Amino acid sequence: MHKLSLAALLFLQCVFAFAQYTPATVPNTKLINNSYVSNPDGIISGNAVAQIDSTLINLERQTTAQVAVVILRSIGDADIFNFAQELFTLWGPGKTNNNGLLILLVEDLHTVRFHTGMQLEGVLPDVVCKQIQRDQMVPSFKAGDYDTGMINGVNEVAKILTDPNYAAEITATEEIDVAALEFSSLVTFVGFIFGPIFLIAWALKKGKFADSKPADPTDYPQMRMKLVTWLILFGGIPALIVLLFRFVDPEHAIGNGIVTLYLYLLAMVFYRAYRERRMVKAFVAQGKYFELTEYFRRTSGYWFLMALLFPFPFLLYFPIHLVRKNLFRNHSRQCKLCNGDMTRLSEKDEDQFLTKAQIVEEEIKSVDHDVWQCKTCSATETWHFPNRYSKYLECPTCKAVAFYSASTRTIKSATYSSSGTGEEIRQCKSCGKQVKSTYSIAQRTHTTTSSSSSGGSSWSSSSSSSSGGSWGGGRSGGGGASSSW
Repeated sequence: MHKLSLAALLFLQCVFAFAQYTPATVPNTKLINNSYVSNPDGIISGNAVAQIDSTLINLERQTTAQVAVVILRSIGDADIFNFAQELFTLWGPGKTNNNGLLILLVEDLHTVRFHTGMQLEGVLPDVVCKQIQRDQMVPSFKAGDYDTGMINGVNEVAKILTDPNYAAEITATEEIDVAALEFSSLVTFVGFIFGPIFLIAWALKKGKFADSKPADPTDYPQMRMKLVTWLILFGGIPALIVLLFRFVDPEHAIGNGIVTLYLYLLAMVFYRAYRERRMVKAFVAQGKYFELTEYFRRTSGYWFLMALLFPFPFLLYFPIHLVRKNLFRNHSRQCKLCNGDMTRLSEKDEDQFLTKAQIVEEEIKSVDHDVWQCKTCSATETWHFPNRYSKYLECPTCKAVAFYSASTRTIKSATYSSSGTGEEIRQCKSCGKQVKSTYSIAQRTHTTTSSSSSGGSSWSSSSSSSSGGSWGGGRSGGGGASSSW
């Protein structure tokens, strides 16, 4: 029987070699040969597996704690935390006491993760898991010695779980490193939160700096700043704040750093409001009321977001922003021909000066047109305000912003083996132009929910029928830590 189990294990190693695993396809060796180690790609040696098994058998006998060790070559694009959580739920190491631990190593990610059961989070807190990985495992993994790294890590876990005094010592020695861990967390926070914001801002701002050539003709000079100034304000100073709190008050680096960055960003919004005020004064002096209206229309979204992020004081400022937009749109102006006073015509009176296409645009609210007429020479000026949230596009024939998707239909339905085809009809509400086009419908895919649940049922039934060759049904709250190299 043992030979058959060994043959089955070898067969699985061949089948899963170089595979990208899902939690449901990871071989559960506890059910095959009662091994605590699932090593389908042969990343660690047989001797290492035997050593780890011996250690974990003794650990379970002494403490009832179960440790599952899984070593995989690849999990594809899956997130290692989610993968570990799903695998833990599927296997359930930890008997009924929830005192299980999953040690997951993914070679192509160069990452090892400890995923703890609920009852082990006290004796194996995240910071201790991190220290075991950093001191006992990662140095060997970096050198390509997976055997030594995994054996050392498992041995350290066994020491902690069998000797509470040793666990207390480990926790005590880690106090020095808490500040470093908090700083690392702060850097991670800044990287994941402020990093993308910085890159998005850079992408939007690129080519619109005061020293860029040529300058964007639609930009507003008073709102432009030099490239070096922008990088210092939005890159250098936030980085300096992070470093400052690492050395000034490392124990509270995260809290102080986040508060300071928040206040700093608030100051930058005030700085923008100051530059905006300068720009408005300059444009009013030049009589550029259309340009001002367009600016306030374009930046309404920005100030709405600032009102959400910084309720005080910008929740009060946002309504003022909208009022100013309407104020400048209706501001009196002079005729460019005779310098006489102009008046804005009503919606009804302006129609005689608009084309048929422009009237349609107003009816469907894709573009709003303002017509101003001189009281002295009767000359007119027309200003156009496109609706940025309109569903209509510009018609390829008459150029009116009245082109929309009139209907869609499925020509060929997608199946699990091939993609489908659909047809879309676009039509212009101004000139009636119709354009037919086809599009591809993605091939249908099977969801993994049913397979995962059936996989879970399979392990559950095996657990109830196997004596000693199963996990115990433990649960994890997501505690643990990951380290990469």
